[in-house]
Amino acid sequence: MLATDPSPEITSDSPCIGHCTTVLGDDVCRSCLRTFDEVNRWLEMNEDERRAVNRRISIERSKN
Repeated sequence: MLATDPSPEITSDSPCIGHCTTVLGDDVCRSCLRTFDEVNRWLEMNEDERRAVNRRISIERSKN
């Protein structure tokens, strides 16, 4: 029997759900948990940078 990793695969997909609170002045979006800088730079980031952001977000969500 093979062991399976229970953690989800970390992709480079945008975590945006269309309810950005950084436009309201938040330093971190309450919806996707990206920082203002990460939201602004997302299209300029490479795949590894995006995965790193998504990994951090995944860790943050697992704490709650």
